Amino acid sequence: MTDDDLGRLRHEQGNIRAAYGLWGTGELAAGCSAGARVAGFGGDPGTLDDLARNLAEVHQIASRAGDLIRDLRGRGVAVGWAGDTQVEAAEAVEALFSGVHGLLDTLGDLPARVDAYRIMVERWATADLAAADDLTDVAAHAARMTTLGHLPDPSDYDADLMSILHRRAVRAIDDRVTGHRAVAEAGRDLAAHLRDRAAQARGRRMDGSPLSALDQVVLTEAGSDWRSADLGVLTPAQAERAAAALNRLGDADRRTLMALLTSAVSPEQRAYLMKALAAGYPVGDVAGFNTMIAAHGDDGPWLAARLGPFALDAGPDPLAGAGWSQGQLPTCVAASTVAARAAVDPVYALHLTTGGRPDDPAHDNPAAFRDRWRAEQLRIYDDGRDLFQRIRGSDGMTSGQSTAIANEQIGARTGTTYHNEELDSLDGRSGMLARIEAAVDEGYPVPVTTREGGSAHQLMIIGHQGDQLQIYNPWGYTYWIGEDAFTDGDISHGDPDLPGMPTSVRLPDEVG
Repeated sequence: MTDDDLGRLRHEQGNIRAAYGLWGTGELAAGCSAGARVAGFGGDPGTLDDLARNLAEVHQIASRAGDLIRDLRGRGVAVGWAGDTQVEAAEAVEALFSGVHGLLDTLGDLPARVDAYRIMVERWATADLAAADDLTDVAAHAARMTTLGHLPDPSDYDADLMSILHRRAVRAIDDRVTGHRAVAEAGRDLAAHLRDRAAQARGRRMDGSPLSALDQVVLTEAGSDWRSADLGVLTPAQAERAAAALNRLGDADRRTLMALLTSAVSPEQRAYLMKALAAGYPVGDVAGFNTMIAAHGDDGPWLAARLGPFALDAGPDPLAGAGWSQGQLPTCVAASTVAARAAVDPVYALHLTTGGRPDDPAHDNPAAFRDRWRAEQLRIYDDGRDLFQRIRGSDGMTSGQSTAIANEQIGARTGTTYHNEELDSLDGRSGMLARIEAAVDEGYPVPVTTREGGSAHQLMIIGHQGDQLQIYNPWGYTYWIGEDAFTDGDISHGDPDLPGMPTSVRLPDEVG
């Protein structure tokens, strides 16, 4: 079943409701015939039942594996070495523990959800078939009261029969519309849930790299927490890009990078090195980056505060929450884009937060960071605007300019190209939601323009968990909203000063 099928049923529902009396016989016959021809919805209950059972079995296997790893973790593991990059055995156990718990969480309610969809399909399939047969029968009876095409034939017209046929047809088409809508909504809910779970699973893996499976687990679990939607330092898209970049390295560069990974003192430090590789930096630059962060390689809060923009509450570190606000400048597009680039490019983030001189008090301090942050957003803002805007003295940037700087600043470091999508209705926002979530789940920030009256603003969608979206406001904070707030057209989160109506988004081509 497709949305077009449901649309055709609704169209014929209107035609059938309007087809009554002597002059409605032809319309009733045509509407019923067309309504009966619309295909039934797919989904085989037997196949769905098998799928639910298989998922439940996989969950049981993962649960047994979790018990074994929990027991091993509880006993403690002596310090030793394992894996190509010499990760500590204890690190490997912690990563496996997190990974298995992530898998358990991913699989947890899938069997029940698939089975619920099976029940929905099974419930409505019989009713839908009966309704289609009823429409076919009504169409045949109504056609006997017409002649010369769809014109009524007064000699064969029976008013009482026409009234009965009309009631039957309305009931049958209503049943088909109701059933198709119910199954479609259940299917969309299941598909959205499967996308969420698939994103979590992809975030726990790094396919295609020449590293050992153990090293891949440790790297992709670095910085993650199985109790939350936080996928860690490497997003799924970055893990794939890092693996591909590692495969492309010549022998000398690969040996250099492996030596860097081996010398790193924590999984987080290794993951940030791979994140830099994923951002397109050559191995020599990755080595220079490692030199700057090595002294803090085992200090997670320090790394988070300097290598990303959204550690706004990362603890007592003086840079946590020190800025990332556009202040009084009309630079929301530029500021949110700079922050989004910093989220995917740790080398760029380090130069913003420390000036490339970490631990130098003259450069690595909140005031110096704010000066660099202000200068960078103004640079992007000025470079991205045209001459006429400057001559007119108008503030802000257009959606086209936002797309251009997203490609220059974010796309160049994620290997994607952004394009603009307008959001002009509730249906438009609802239809775009799955694509936005798919992009965010892969690790691509999504710029969104909002308007209210004569005011416009750009926010950045940076996270997704269940039915919640995480938003970065370049006024210097992040917050969560429900999907309904987005589709209903108000993501202001109750702030009367924040324009709340989403009017357009910039999406990476990888998700449509």
